[in-house]
Amino acid sequence: MCKVKRNFNIKEIKAIIPHRYPFLMIDKIEDSGPNFAIGIKNVSINEPYFDGHFPDNPVMPGVLIVESFGQAAAALTAHGLDKSTYENKLVFLM
Repeated sequence: MCKVKRNFNIKEIKAIIPHRYPFLMIDKIEDSGPNFAIGIKNVSINEPYFDGHFPDNPVMPGVLIVESFGQAAAALTAHGLDKSTYENKLVFLM
């Protein structure tokens, strides 16, 4: 059963998923429901991947965007579960 919570701050996200800097790809979840989440990642031009990924027209690498999707989905899914279901376990997206 999905608990009713529509947004999550960074502390709540870090309590749910194991990712940390520099690979935590979401800073907050602005809105969510049973089948969706809107995640926010604050990105600046100083991110190291912009130096080599289309340097004259910086674009966030697609693989990092996909990783952020996975992290938002993991946070949404874990939030809807009893903590004992995922505590002390690692889940991988493959």
